[in-house]
Amino acid sequence: MKVYLKEIREHYPEFEIRNYDEDAFFTAFNHDSRNISENDLFVPIVGEKFDGHDYILDALTHGASVSLCESSRCGELQNINKPLILADSVEEGLEKILNYAISPIKVPVIAVTGSTGKTTTKKMIVKILQSNMKVLSDDHSNTVWGNAALLSKYVDEKAVVLECAMDRPGEIAWHVNSVDPDIGILLNTGHVHSEKLGGIEGVFKEKKDLADYMERTGKPLILNIDDERLHSIKDGYNKESELVTFGKNKEADFVISDISVDENGTHFYFSYYDNTIPVNLKVFGEGYAYNAMAAIIAANLLQVSMEDCVKYVEEFEGGNGRFEKLEYGDNLVIINDAYNANPISMDMSIKTFGSMYDENEYHRIVILGDMGELGNISEQEHKELGELVKSYNFDEVYYVGEMFKSFGLGESIGSADEVAALLNEKLGTLKGKKVAVLLKGSNVIGLYQIPDFLKKLGIVN
Repeated sequence: MKVYLKEIREHYPEFEIRNYDEDAFFTAFNHDSRNISENDLFVPIVGEKFDGHDYILDALTHGASVSLCESSRCGELQNINKPLILADSVEEGLEKILNYAISPIKVPVIAVTGSTGKTTTKKMIVKILQSNMKVLSDDHSNTVWGNAALLSKYVDEKAVVLECAMDRPGEIAWHVNSVDPDIGILLNTGHVHSEKLGGIEGVFKEKKDLADYMERTGKPLILNIDDERLHSIKDGYNKESELVTFGKNKEADFVISDISVDENGTHFYFSYYDNTIPVNLKVFGEGYAYNAMAAIIAANLLQVSMEDCVKYVEEFEGGNGRFEKLEYGDNLVIINDAYNANPISMDMSIKTFGSMYDENEYHRIVILGDMGELGNISEQEHKELGELVKSYNFDEVYYVGEMFKSFGLGESIGSADEVAALLNEKLGTLKGKKVAVLLKGSNVIGLYQIPDFLKKLGIVN
């Protein structure tokens, strides 16, 4: 990527450019002033607790060749002699400049969004596609500025796979207008970031912006119609636009059936036209069937054979705190599903754990933590979680977080390290018994750290 400032002036005359230099150019987008490379375009992201405008001088001093800047803020900046592109907002500036900068990229761009399963679906798509082609993607980027930095690295890959997250109104529309996806995937809607978005209907409205974009451009949208709200998109979708649906619903183009989970993984069948195909995943949970189905459809749209789609998705392994199965000897298994938590993923985790580990065979310990950013439905959602857990008759239940009273079950524990100390003691008394432990809570609770704590305490290797 190499974009000259004179190109930006020509294409976007609405942007004022201070310290204009027609020979100036940038080769990458960067929003982290601590990690600037030569000839970066610095993007001063404005957050709730930080303002990137405070670091523009530092970024330009350390090698950035150009910086974005909001017009209202430029008067505060002193001693700057490199170009500043002035826009009404950083969002507007980044959207337009990124969209122009990536215009030479002519390979398919896949955008994945949904309340849960985005990262897993992205990784499954990459797993399949890499068997046939070079792919640009990574494990961490899911914001507009993060994906801008990722797209800066494009060389000659044959496909780009992006995860599109959001935590405030307008972010999905901003995302898709910036990266111009060729295939969109809409997985589900749930109470994730609903506190900032005005409830589940606000979440749906934001996610629907991806569908609206794909419908408007006529490019393929892959849609889970088992989600009641997403099904409503299908009902009113433009017949001239390309829509591919999946789910258990018999109306779907790809019908999922017979989902089961055991200690070997998740198993399901899918049918399309006159074909019915079995899939045996190495990961655990009904939700993974939906992730795999979306990945298979996306890869198949890029001309990967159905046989290869299934073969390589079956090789996918999860990990990283997403229902990660950690076995210690013959008698202890810890399910680390504490990367994050919301009502959808919590429900799947509890049900999967309960079905995988029989109460007559295992001593079952469940350790849960708060689900964050639920707003005024938080109390009710945690109460419903407690009712679900109660129905499984687990041997021991512990809870970390402020919502314990609403959860209303088991014993309250102060922190993740206190849980580790408790488990250290408990596991010592349960030697000789088969024990299964579930860890599930929002990332901020820190339950994902417990396996490492236990290793330090010497109870597991």
